[in-house]
Amino acid sequence: MAKTRITIVGCGFIGTAIGLALRNLFKDAEIIGHDKNSANTQRAEKLKAIDRSIWNLPASCENAQLIVLAIPAEAIEPTLRAIAPDIIKGAIITDACPVKQPLTTFVNKHLPAHASYISSDIVFNPQRVPSSYAVEQLNADIFKGAAWTLTPIAATSPDAVDAFTALVSSLGATPIFMDAVEHDGLRLAVDSIPAALSSALMLAVASDTAWRERQWLAGVRFDTATANVGNVYATELANALVAQREAASHWLNQIMVQLMDLRDAVEEGRTERVTAILDKAREQHDHWEAAWARGRDEGKTPIEAKRPSLLGMLIGTKLATRMEERPEQKSTGRKEGK
Repeated sequence: MAKTRITIVGCGFIGTAIGLALRNLFKDAEIIGHDKNSANTQRAEKLKAIDRSIWNLPASCENAQLIVLAIPAEAIEPTLRAIAPDIIKGAIITDACPVKQPLTTFVNKHLPAHASYISSDIVFNPQRVPSSYAVEQLNADIFKGAAWTLTPIAATSPDAVDAFTALVSSLGATPIFMDAVEHDGLRLAVDSIPAALSSALMLAVASDTAWRERQWLAGVRFDTATANVGNVYATELANALVAQREAASHWLNQIMVQLMDLRDAVEEGRTERVTAILDKAREQHDHWEAAWARGRDEGKTPIEAKRPSLLGMLIGTKLATRMEERPEQKSTGRKEGK
């Protein structure tokens, strides 16, 4: 029987992270990588996130039960159009795009009716992300404590949803179902806006006449505050902001209100007011970090998820479970590897 095949299109940070985690979960699966930049696939292979790479995009997706599109949003449609003829029956396709609504306009157009498309958005636990998103520092536990949103978009069967949800849970992430509109509305203020602010800060400081000398005093704090500039795709960010222009304008206005409050307190020499503003921000940040440390389901009894079966993605979870079930599992109630 041929090995189960998983294909990862895009071997950057997200793609490599998923490859490492899936390799740890599925020891016998064949993980294929594809990336326009051969250095990315070479690095992913060296890190053992993929078994090998295939340069031809459609060929890399042939016979794949799971296809991960870890590429920018604008590349999803042409990629899906190119691989559509090679998507097998029962396959699951997912992505890692921070914006969902644009996907709904073309996924149904290109996706074969015999496959399922479940869009993903992975929000890592801030305490587990490597500094500067260094791919070389990734490990198989990167998804533990992460929030993983699931947005079924096209031809999605209940078995496919169950299998993919179990997969996400087994990687240590918390699956959260959201429709495209809800997802994009919630994500804007905590993803697109911070990235835009990093760009604004970079432009404000670098546009000053003293930047030539001041840049040598810009260290860790400035790098941290502007790191998003190098971690986002300009076109993708622009599309996210313009697609929700009213919401984006609202949040930019709210930030300007906070900045004007701080500016006025500074101009008036009101040290106590400035301190109060900064202390309140720290307090809110501490609450946010504490929430991540506790986890989304604090106080709830964890639900034991079955180990995901890629066989189940092809023939149905219930049938696959009967085929894979062993007598000792019935008697002990324990899963293999537990």
